[in-house]
Amino acid sequence: MDNFKNEIFENLIGEVSKCCLGEDQCGSCEKDKCLIGYCNKCLVTALKQQDWFISGGMDKLPSYDTRFYDDEVVVDAIGYLLNQCRNCSLYHDEECIINIIRSALEIILLGEVQEYRGSVLVYLNDIKKVNEKMANRILEAFYRRKSEWMPELKR
Repeated sequence: MDNFKNEIFENLIGEVSKCCLGEDQCGSCEKDKCLIGYCNKCLVTALKQQDWFISGGMDKLPSYDTRFYDDEVVVDAIGYLLNQCRNCSLYHDEECIINIIRSALEIILLGEVQEYRGSVLVYLNDIKKVNEKMANRILEAFYRRKSEWMPELKR
């Protein structure tokens, strides 16, 4: 994997880690029982395997995690993730690392995994049908994060 991809993975790990409540609040990290810990574990695995896909990654999401995360930090992380998505449309793969992480963050914000049909705009429209207020917050985070690397998009 080239340095560019390594940098992407390192940035993803950094963004997901911002959502972590820390061992002060949780005691110790139980990666397989924690949505954020699981995301970090998947990211490290993907980085080590030099692959964008984690076989069975969606099946092992700890959807029973009941910790209270900071919604604003999680919304911001989804905004960042959506900017990493390749908008693969018909070629969307559920086992894509971006999909796995976004799905875990959706559980935190919306209580369950949402369908992703390979397009950020379609996704945001679908989220609006579930929770319009949350969809608007995610859209704002998406544009805010995009403008960080594309200043001409600042509103």
